[in-house]
Amino acid sequence: MVWYFLHGGFPSHALFRGRWFGIPFLVIGLLRATAEDIRFPADSGVIDVTQPPYSARGDGRTDDTEALQQALLEHPNQNRIIYLPNGTYLISAPLRWPVGTNDESSQRATILQGQSRTGAVIRLADHSPAYTGSSQDAVMLRMGESPAWRERNAVRNLTLHTGVGNTVATGIALMANRQGGVRDVTIIAGGTGEGVAGMDAGHADAIGPALIKNVRIEGFDYALKAAYPQYSLTLEHVEMVGQRAAAIRNTGQTLNIRDLRSTNAVPALLSRDVTGFVTLLDSVLHAEPGRRQSAAVQNSGFLFARRLTAPGYTNVIQNRTITNLMVDVQEIDQFSSHPRVAQFNAPVEPLDLPVEETPEVAWDPLDRWASPLAFGGKPDDDIDDGPALQKAIDSGATTVYLPNGNWRIVTPVEIRSAVHRLIGCEARILNGGLGQRAAFKVVDGSAPVVIIERLVAHSPTDALIEQASTRRLVISSCSDVRYIGTGRGDLFLEDVSSRSEWSFRNQKVWARQWTVDRDGAKIINRAGTVWILGLKTERPGTVIGSFEGGKTELYGGIIMATGGPKFDPMFLIQDASASLIAGEIAFQGSPYRTIVSESRGGTLRILERGRAGVSAILPSHAGGTALPFYAGFDGPGAVPPPVISGRTNALRLRP
Repeated sequence: MVWYFLHGGFPSHALFRGRWFGIPFLVIGLLRATAEDIRFPADSGVIDVTQPPYSARGDGRTDDTEALQQALLEHPNQNRIIYLPNGTYLISAPLRWPVGTNDESSQRATILQGQSRTGAVIRLADHSPAYTGSSQDAVMLRMGESPAWRERNAVRNLTLHTGVGNTVATGIALMANRQGGVRDVTIIAGGTGEGVAGMDAGHADAIGPALIKNVRIEGFDYALKAAYPQYSLTLEHVEMVGQRAAAIRNTGQTLNIRDLRSTNAVPALLSRDVTGFVTLLDSVLHAEPGRRQSAAVQNSGFLFARRLTAPGYTNVIQNRTITNLMVDVQEIDQFSSHPRVAQFNAPVEPLDLPVEETPEVAWDPLDRWASPLAFGGKPDDDIDDGPALQKAIDSGATTVYLPNGNWRIVTPVEIRSAVHRLIGCEARILNGGLGQRAAFKVVDGSAPVVIIERLVAHSPTDALIEQASTRRLVISSCSDVRYIGTGRGDLFLEDVSSRSEWSFRNQKVWARQWTVDRDGAKIINRAGTVWILGLKTERPGTVIGSFEGGKTELYGGIIMATGGPKFDPMFLIQDASASLIAGEIAFQGSPYRTIVSESRGGTLRILERGRAGVSAILPSHAGGTALPFYAGFDGPGAVPPPVISGRTNALRLRP
């Protein structure tokens, strides 16, 4: 066993154990056929590119660039799904997200959706002139530019192929903010794997937060390029194969990664900017025969890795933060580029709460779908659609859909009976005058899992969803959600944004890519367990408060210190447990002064910005403060906090 020790003699920098750690749930990840025949009803408001007036052929021979581009351009800022039935759509120029009437309505709320990941293919014509030279715009899909108003952009369930001879091609120039991303997509560099990047998330300075899930990228110089310190990307179940320079090149972005599988003869991760903030969990980085002398991960910023293997590489990590440290093993339980921070006795490892995959339900055939249209409901007419929607739910259907448009809910709706999916087709919910009631109340029913997805809420005061059941509830790809938790059913959040407080009591919560932008407290955990991969917040107020024995685990937070003075602590722990990994950005506004307020058994300790105490002086990050790994809990193996002085954390290695 090899241990790396910090100054002070406590093992909180890195933990290495020479054994295989099996992670059975990861093998179910990337290529799951979760919904390989995605069809929508004819009245759902989905734009089928093969229908007039667009009439794309999808035959692999006809150039469909104009047809696809026209379908995009005619629906700016409309939350429309631009739908590609199975086929091969040949293009010869970039497909661009539509421009609206002003900056705030341009290049946003547009979803490019295929019928299936393997069947709906956008292919670049071989030797296309714009993709063979040094063009700066050699991109297949360009989702937008700065500034940061590009909410609800997404690419889903399709394959991109760069063809042959397009040597400078990039698959996707990503642009999504607060809510959106890329899901169930394959990106392939044609020919001999030439091309610049599968996905470019570094072409502008306002990309993210965004979720990248169930994605495979083959070839290119880089699978993913990321840059700039503001905002973040959350990656889960992502596979990168056969890159020529590195799988991921990061120059400053916050990346929250779980279950990355890289198979390459080059480094899996280059994070070479001091503001880069990477959390890497449960990943396997496999070296093919070739240039194995490089480390699998090369880091110059902030890095926290847990359960990481790198078979075939000589070194798993080369860390250039604080000291030039080469980790010359192939399996690690834990590594942190910076010292553990604690104010009380605490273990050297995180809480390590059990992680559960987001539940899935079958994509039903259309004869099991129902909508309020069949029961007198109608979008965009300002009449209460609650009764019609309730009738659709009680009709015996298992999927209930809201066609694209604005639906007014005045009479609350119960999600019950056999319904296991409420899908919005990117619809907007106008709910008002409900008081303490939510538009949708999930109650017990025959389906053990309920998924509510692809909705936009439009009420600053009324709740959208209440979990009042013992069933497992998934909220996915929804914007501006207000939530009430009165039941004890498990809650899963994926790619959700909100402007209201989330409060949990005795609940189990798993969240992936979660945005909460509001003044005041953002997340309150009382006696529950809350696990988060990727959190972004803005405005003053406590980011997470943990109380009454609650357990909170945050892997990768980006705290935007916008707005006025921050009088409340960033994190609050009162007789509860929390392990926290997060970085603050304070280019504008004022940074938090109190980073963590923790109390145990009547003893209160405060960790403040730039002040030494029982713990380290926290490192700076993008004008704010970084928490590379804060241990705010007791348990087996607890040791006193390290005593470190000076503005630079000192590291001492001992055999």
